[in-house]
Amino acid sequence: MKKILSMMAAALMMTACNGNKSHEPASDIDTSSIVTDIMMSRRSIRAYKDSVIPRETLNDILKCGINAPNGKNLQSYEIRVIDSPALIDSITAAVIKDYPEVAERKGFKNIFVNAPCVLCIAFDKNYDMAQIDCGLLGENIILSAWAKGIGSCCLGSSARWINDSPSAKPYLDRLAFSDGYELLYCIALGYPDETPEAKPRKEAIIRFVE
Repeated sequence: MKKILSMMAAALMMTACNGNKSHEPASDIDTSSIVTDIMMSRRSIRAYKDSVIPRETLNDILKCGINAPNGKNLQSYEIRVIDSPALIDSITAAVIKDYPEVAERKGFKNIFVNAPCVLCIAFDKNYDMAQIDCGLLGENIILSAWAKGIGSCCLGSSARWINDSPSAKPYLDRLAFSDGYELLYCIALGYPDETPEAKPRKEAIIRFVE
């Protein structure tokens, strides 16, 4: 049943990502329940299988990302995909040269919570809403990935290490973000090798104003 739901969810997400002009759901599919299930079942994953994500699948996920809402359709972000184990290992080695404590985490393999693939997302520093756009982009990516059975983890610390590490500077340059863009955060991607339970959320932060 879960596999069928995942397949239906993936089809639904891709229909939305492809910009289908028809918003009428198929009569035999409860689209509201599917979308809700994707959102509520999503977990941050920090243990991954070694399986490689096909680039076709990555492109589908990224297409969903760039179809997220964004201010004035400026799409004030740039994305770099790293799915080379050798490059991930090289970046990791550079970072821990300057910050050896990073490698002290139990089971440490790389600075992207051991994921086999990472997305590096940069924002346009000249547009004051760019970070909001990056957040919307990332959420679409994360939910689309989850619908395809791919786990993720949003990583602010990894981006900070890369930005601040002198030894990682050649790799930051290699990402070749445009002038005026700065690495904001990373998204680890991979097939999950864990099934974490949901963490409690604070309901008190929601308030209806009359």
